[in-house]
Amino acid sequence: MAIAGKAAVAAAVISLGVGAAWGADMPVKAPYVAVGPSTELWLGFDVNKDSDYGYIGGVYAYNGNLNKDGWLFRLNGGDGHYEYNRAVGVRQGVDFQTGDVMIGYQTFVGHTRYSGYVGAYIQNDDNSDPAAKVKGTRVGAKVQGEIFSQFDSNWYGLILANYASAWNNYLVMAKLGYQITPTVSIGPEGMAIGNDRYDEARAGAFVALNVTPSAQLILSGGYSWDERSNNLNDHSGGYGTVHLRWTF
Repeated sequence: MAIAGKAAVAAAVISLGVGAAWGADMPVKAPYVAVGPSTELWLGFDVNKDSDYGYIGGVYAYNGNLNKDGWLFRLNGGDGHYEYNRAVGVRQGVDFQTGDVMIGYQTFVGHTRYSGYVGAYIQNDDNSDPAAKVKGTRVGAKVQGEIFSQFDSNWYGLILANYASAWNNYLVMAKLGYQITPTVSIGPEGMAIGNDRYDEARAGAFVALNVTPSAQLILSGGYSWDERSNNLNDHSGGYGTVHLRWTF
């Protein structure tokens, strides 16, 4: 079982994305702030058993303020490597690259932000295995939805989901955060990610450190379960993610 769909993690971590929802681990400011950041940039690294992935990206508010309703432009790309057993004693290593570009819109209702994106996705897997389901280069459509809510002065939550038609990559993530100090938040996270070749479930925790008012470091880790493990491959094991983000 290959793990080419690992790229989906960066699409959200993204915050793993788990990537890449802006402010996913920083309590959201009240909507309609007159002056706010127009841009967020991020970069990060995700690793678990038999795979690793690094990524970089950003989002821009066309109206110049990420704290207001409006249209968004999002760009993300990354590079990674994974390994699996083709047969007993035959190890296959694969380098892969991903990228997406999307247009989105966000709106605030009370202390909840709703965001949606649609765009294009590309993935290349340099895999010489003739039996591999995920190999070569494929381009497709991608959609993503996010809900971020500030429940009170300390608690907040995030739900994020995306889907790319190239090899049916998908990700669903949920996080619950508690702000224990003005600069430190902690909480649990859970994910389901996969594509035509694999399915993975994750459970873990994160800590978000507000290094400056505009910069944040997010560390997360836990355990991932290989939902298609067999006698030849079982990619279950620990995972860890480092995510840096800046707004300006």
